[in-house]
Amino acid sequence: MNFEFITPDFNLLLQSMRLDDAVAAAREAEKIISGNEIDWEDLYKGADQHCVKPQLSQLIGQSSSVKIPSDFRERLNDAHRQNIFSQLSYVDDFFKVRNFLEDAGIQIIPFKGFWMAHEAYGNMADRESLDVDVFVSLKDLESIKELMLENGYKEESSFTKLTIEEIKRGFQEYNFDWIEGDTSRFHIEFHWGICPPGYGMGIRLEDLGSKIIHERFNGQEISVFNPDAHLLLVLMHHGGKDRFIQLKQVSDIAHILKKCEDIDWKWVISEAKRFDAELIVYVGANLAATLTGVKIPVQIRDKTESKKIDRLAKNRILSMMRPHNKWYNAGFNYNNWLFRMRTRTGFGTRLKITAASGKEVLMKLKSAASHN
Repeated sequence: MNFEFITPDFNLLLQSMRLDDAVAAAREAEKIISGNEIDWEDLYKGADQHCVKPQLSQLIGQSSSVKIPSDFRERLNDAHRQNIFSQLSYVDDFFKVRNFLEDAGIQIIPFKGFWMAHEAYGNMADRESLDVDVFVSLKDLESIKELMLENGYKEESSFTKLTIEEIKRGFQEYNFDWIEGDTSRFHIEFHWGICPPGYGMGIRLEDLGSKIIHERFNGQEISVFNPDAHLLLVLMHHGGKDRFIQLKQVSDIAHILKKCEDIDWKWVISEAKRFDAELIVYVGANLAATLTGVKIPVQIRDKTESKKIDRLAKNRILSMMRPHNKWYNAGFNYNNWLFRMRTRTGFGTRLKITAASGKEVLMKLKSAASHN
């Protein structure tokens, strides 16, 4: 792919994500810094927007260039240190919740978050996250609510006036916070699918039962998804729900591909097809290879390298390059809607997505009008 359209700032972010050759990445970063006027504030905001501050911190740490302001270095280092503190705190809170739910017979499986950082990245400091995502069974939702409230957690405001049946119909996640003062110190999201129901990604914990394994983590046994299921959920979440708008989302896929060479692609593709999401798998793999240098698995290479997938991947890169102050404007949202439509198959699914998108826009307009 031709990278001539990429700005120096964004190119530095890309070099920080490379997994194929760290020495070459550092060398290229030196050339970018020495040959361009870098807006360091914009670069930091870009790293923050894409949740890749740990990666940029490591890349900048390899450079001795006097052009890099000392306060910029320190700001990145502080963010990197704060991230490990946050992740360790989230782990402690996860186990507290996991323990009292499992004592009540409720299965809870983490995905993304701290487990992704530990298992795929190899270091919890190297992946940013702001919450903990877990998969649960829909049948346990009422008990989860009772136990979370009983143990001092608060429902996210979106859910406080809804019944459990309304939550089941309108969402595929149910969120709680641990509040200290006026601030949420810990946020946990209970999923029984990906995206709101209208977007057609209602994969259930029961569908993934054969892919649950047991590992040791933080001195305790923990039930987690194997790499096949974890990769599928990450692709569905990052590509289907979020539509690949952050570099961190691509980095997640790349780290799994690099570490896990024995992915059961037949199963992943079969499950993705079941939810009309096969193209999302190929776009995710294409982005991972293009932006980080990981190899595309031979089992999916032909489709991943097709012209159609290349076009879709380039569209995502162009979207990711948008300045932070131009995210979520009308053009950005419209382009994301087009990407969602182009990567989902099946007339029924596309019809549901159109209806769900229209409903989402109307809700935003009503919300904006109520605040005027």
